Amino acid sequence: TPLRPPRTSGPRAGETSPDRIAAYQAALTDDRRRALEADLHDGDLRGVWSTSALELGVDVGGLDAVLLDGYPGTQMNTFQRAGRAGRGTDPAAVVLVAGEDQLDQYVMTHPDALFDGDPEDAIVDPANEHLLDPHIASAARENWLAPDDDVYFPRFKDRVGTLERRGVLERRSTPHGMRWTYAGDDSPQHEMSLRSIDDREVQLLDPAGDTIASLEFSDALRDAHPGAIYHQQGQRYEVTDLDLDACVAELSPTWADHYTRVLTDKDMDVREDRETHAPLARDDVPVTFADVTLTEQVTGYERRDAKRGETLGTMPVDLPPQTLETKALYYTVPPDVETALRDAGDLPGAIHAAEHAMISMFPTELLCDRGDIGGLSTPVHLHTGRPTIFIYDGYPGGVGLARAGFDSITALAERTLSMLEACDCEDGCPACVQSPQCGNANDPLDKDLAIDLLAALTGA
Repeated sequence: TPLRPPRTSGPRAGETSPDRIAAYQAALTDDRRRALEADLHDGDLRGVWSTSALELGVDVGGLDAVLLDGYPGTQMNTFQRAGRAGRGTDPAAVVLVAGEDQLDQYVMTHPDALFDGDPEDAIVDPANEHLLDPHIASAARENWLAPDDDVYFPRFKDRVGTLERRGVLERRSTPHGMRWTYAGDDSPQHEMSLRSIDDREVQLLDPAGDTIASLEFSDALRDAHPGAIYHQQGQRYEVTDLDLDACVAELSPTWADHYTRVLTDKDMDVREDRETHAPLARDDVPVTFADVTLTEQVTGYERRDAKRGETLGTMPVDLPPQTLETKALYYTVPPDVETALRDAGDLPGAIHAAEHAMISMFPTELLCDRGDIGGLSTPVHLHTGRPTIFIYDGYPGGVGLARAGFDSITALAERTLSMLEACDCEDGCPACVQSPQCGNANDPLDKDLAIDLLAALTGA
């Protein structure tokens, strides 16, 4: 939340008018975002509450204070946001107010990791065709491509051939040899999203039919389903209709004093095992990297009290399932550990809690957001025939996060165990095993048995 200092002119010195504080997020229309940026830059706005949308690509600097509402997720994100303040010669303040989730509390108890630790590894899979194809098309629009450009693009020959057959690229013979150029008259680089592979968007309309915001398609299923409560510039709305064919959601103002959280069903199909190794303390616990298809469906939502967070009730919704072809790592629970967890009474709670906890620690090793990865745990999976924990890349085709987790699974498991053991709660809490992204309302979870499971896998 960037802030400017109080002005000493006007009817009352230091008084802040509500219309000089605004909310900024990527879902706003382009015109609204540009207007807010200009007002903040010129000093007409005293303060802005912002999501990560104000972190990069915006000409705003020299602010006097930045309040970080929760740990931004990585060192790089933290210092980028903090850098909005203090660019001039005047003193500035940056304050991090930690949340209660696992990553925030880890940073609070390990401040050296933030200030002195190595930056997280940036992960990308340049061979992902969902990323590669539009990049090749954009490059061909800028300059003709030649066969020796394969040094810049993985699978260059294969992807150029595919794009040519689809009519995206046009092949031409020149005095210098074969060349490919972009076949269209538009600029494909302007159509690419810097934030998402999926370019579908759902427009959010107020009762007058005006667009007040837009959401990526997958976000709309979570945040703009019928009955969802949506906040916009201090106004609370309820979604009255969602038309996925037209990509439009209709909203009406409401005074409802609750918020909503979706419930989901997931199913994981392993299409092909790519690689297996056994880096953990037990040789009978192989970790596998695989091509997978995730099917996820929003089945309902909880209404929760805005002040106390208590569940007020659940409501069903009828939304289509969504599939994601991506990459995942997975491992199974060995028979003796499975027997011990079953005898203790809560095998599902143990593997579910371990899944949540391990996902929460991903950003301590890799440059990613907690929302970039997901998980699924099941007492018996068809592919393995055993209790199995999956951690998958949240982008079509995978961008390298699951692969990086596969390569660093030992360090990740050990750090997860350390985090769980350091939490002094009794039954599990947001600082260790609960997740705000859980589609099963954080049930079941068993922190103590998750510790037992990870201790057995790591040999602790």
